[in-house]
Amino acid sequence: MRQFFSSLLRGLDGLRRILVNGLFLLIILAYVAIMLTLQPKVPNQAALIIDPHGPIVEELELPTPASLPLTGGLATSQTRLHDLTAAIKRATSDSRIRIMILKLDDMDRSSLPVLREVQQAIAAFRAAGKMVIATGPNYSQSQYYLAAAADTIFLHPMGYVGIEGFSVYRNYIRDALDRLHIQAEVFRAGKYKSAIEPLLRNDMSADDREANKALLDTLWSSYLQDIAAMRKLHPERLQAVLDAPASYLEAHHGSLAELAKAEGLVDELADAGAIEDYIAGALDIVAGNYPTIAFRDYLRAAVDNDKSEHKNRIGIITASGMILDGIQPAGSIGSDSMTSMLRRAARDPAIKAVVLRIDSPGGSAQASEMIRSEMIRLQKAGKPIVVSMGGAAASGGYWIATAADEIWAAPTTITGSIGAFGVMLNMQQGLESLGIHNDGFGTTAIAGGIRADRAMPAEMASVMQLSISDVYQRFVRIVAASRKLDENRVESIAEGRVWSGRDAKQIGLVDHLGSFDDAIAAAANLAAIGDDYGRTWLKPEQGIADMILAGILGEADALLPGSMRALASLITAESLPATAITPASLRHMATWLGLPPTHTGALAMCNLHVE
Repeated sequence: MRQFFSSLLRGLDGLRRILVNGLFLLIILAYVAIMLTLQPKVPNQAALIIDPHGPIVEELELPTPASLPLTGGLATSQTRLHDLTAAIKRATSDSRIRIMILKLDDMDRSSLPVLREVQQAIAAFRAAGKMVIATGPNYSQSQYYLAAAADTIFLHPMGYVGIEGFSVYRNYIRDALDRLHIQAEVFRAGKYKSAIEPLLRNDMSADDREANKALLDTLWSSYLQDIAAMRKLHPERLQAVLDAPASYLEAHHGSLAELAKAEGLVDELADAGAIEDYIAGALDIVAGNYPTIAFRDYLRAAVDNDKSEHKNRIGIITASGMILDGIQPAGSIGSDSMTSMLRRAARDPAIKAVVLRIDSPGGSAQASEMIRSEMIRLQKAGKPIVVSMGGAAASGGYWIATAADEIWAAPTTITGSIGAFGVMLNMQQGLESLGIHNDGFGTTAIAGGIRADRAMPAEMASVMQLSISDVYQRFVRIVAASRKLDENRVESIAEGRVWSGRDAKQIGLVDHLGSFDDAIAAAANLAAIGDDYGRTWLKPEQGIADMILAGILGEADALLPGSMRALASLITAESLPATAITPASLRHMATWLGLPPTHTGALAMCNLHVE
């Protein structure tokens, strides 16, 4: 009888899953049908609206429970870099688009290399003789970088331009851990591996301060120089205003908007109505009556000329996020996911070369090596690989990059960080102070050696440090061999130190400074295919939820409401069978819950990270 009811409950649970997933699929299909009947059209003499939401990223992340508000709201909004640049590039030669309007209110902080890619696309649009206007009640530092690329910048009379510079501030918790009787077991190779310093110190170390100052000085110099060039300003003057804003603001009776206009940061102070009148005048039509199209709709409506057949193609793979083991969703880099895409590129006879776009702070050393090894196999198949670095290609991200025939970076890319570390928090003393004691035994000196509720045995600590040192030395040897540098030279620029792209080129870690398009041209040159080639974007193999999110409704993330993205993610998670709970799936689950990899270090002794 018990077996009967158990089977009945399992059957009902399976039926429930089928019904829930089926209902969701029906909702999506109905939505697709509606969208197909509402296919947008590009009006003549139109204004293209560029209104990115959230940060501009290399690859969209699937929603996680950590990204869902407690109210059951929408998933975190993001805008894909390729969607923005593709829309602008198409509009540059589209006679139906006369003007571009930058509405940047909802755009969040984005990396300088990503912003520069968009800015260069805007500059090409202007060079084609088309006008660009930026509007906004206020501008953050990232928003202003794009606004500065416009012909005319409007600011609300009560608005402000929020340029404040770059900074690195952290909370250091050594004293707090001591008071809680928690000991940080830290293993690292590289004195600049500072991610774990807050656990060990109450202030920033001299080494970390030195490395961070060199990096921020480069980033800030690039930002100032770019803004000054776009707006025809003097960077020294802007630096002076930002160092003593109150004294400059006093001359304008406290009006931040008036100060911004006086300093040449904006052109006009106007409300929404006055801006509409200006745009209508530029288009020589009645105010409020000009046609517009949002860049997401434009992407769906415009003909993708690159879909045409080309004898030769450049394969493009995006490696964005943390580097993890196995198959990972978009927004993370899975070792199996990446090797699968590389193998597909190897099998496709039309793909003559591959560009790997990296935006990653690092991750699993083993996963990084698996990806690097597969890249080498692709090269042996006769297909050159060019790496294009985005905002960051550090530690594990640089480990992967070493396999490329050429490495391209932006001047403000964050790269290097050649080092390794691991950390484990030991709470034994804190638990004992609460009357909780740990006791027992094991069959070896290292059995039960990685537990948060007991001190790590000396033998296990030695194993961990030796393993970390081995990863580091392996990393150094890989860099030395791939970059044709002496190992002692690599040691001197390694130690976990991060470098800007500009500095990395000077010390030999990258080959060229340039854009994503520059890297694609370099790949075509290495493959000797001339200028007649297309682009093929390779994506990870997708489950049903991923297909719904990224495939059925097109490339632009905004085509699918956030609530549907969240529902797809939750249904996929609920469908995970209990038998799938393994150490690897626990690490994946921790990532899915928004926990950093160091939270899962105890799950596997050799799950070392280079980050």
